[in-house]
Amino acid sequence: MKDIDIVKYLAEKKALVDEALKNYFANTNSLFEIMHYSIDRGKRIRPILAIMSFDANGGEDMNIILPVACGLELIHTYSLIHDDLPSMDNDDFRRGKASAHKKFGEAMAILSGDGLFAYAFELFTQGNGLIQEKYSVIKSVSEAVGPKGIVFGQSLDINNEIDATPKSLRRIHVNKTAKFIAVSIKCGAIMARAPEHIIDKSYNAGLYMGILFQYTDDILDIIGEKKKLGKTPGKDVAFGKLTAPAIYGLEGAKFRAERYAELAKTGFSALGERFRILNQITDFILNRTF
Repeated sequence: MKDIDIVKYLAEKKALVDEALKNYFANTNSLFEIMHYSIDRGKRIRPILAIMSFDANGGEDMNIILPVACGLELIHTYSLIHDDLPSMDNDDFRRGKASAHKKFGEAMAILSGDGLFAYAFELFTQGNGLIQEKYSVIKSVSEAVGPKGIVFGQSLDINNEIDATPKSLRRIHVNKTAKFIAVSIKCGAIMARAPEHIIDKSYNAGLYMGILFQYTDDILDIIGEKKKLGKTPGKDVAFGKLTAPAIYGLEGAKFRAERYAELAKTGFSALGERFRILNQITDFILNRTF
């Protein structure tokens, strides 16, 4: 299998996800309009990873994976809304426009995040059949984004008293970011009815990809441009956050990002040629500028 044009692929799948999201937010109430404000724009990496994994594992019907993919994007967006709040990272800029709390006020921003989180699980149940697979998706996602995952990682991230050690950094990265990246890949495999060992191995490779993603995020906070990032750079340094450059220096962080990319690609390569595309997106994440 030859390499594809990954930029073109990402654009095509983003358009597919965006259209599906548009349909899920059509003909609803005013709260949905506020929720959609934050959903609008975004790279859609997590839903695209779910679609990639679904394809790689032999899934064919997009109607099976799209509700799950969109649900993942809703949860990601909820986390961004809450992350930007004054009591958290206090960022006024997200996805190239005013953060939800700056546009609608803190109360409505919080409620819109709550709404997105709950609506995601409704989407996970869409469609007929595949009851066991949907149960597995809900269980896996719940574990990755709740007090065993994102929420726990975020609590560590805002704890200024946490020890500034590589172990603490990895704990933050794994929980705050990597588990959600990995579970997005896992969801695609689950909905394609992949064998259990494939699901487990793709999740493990996804963890390395997720750590890589956070490393590049930490690096871009220092060297990235606001216009490209769609958010305010320099926030981690200003808040004294525990990041990869803070522990290893900028060059050390770049070196370790490359190592995590190699670990992820080794894991995906072991799954077979059909998973080559996940190696391509790993390289894309490593070299991203936004």
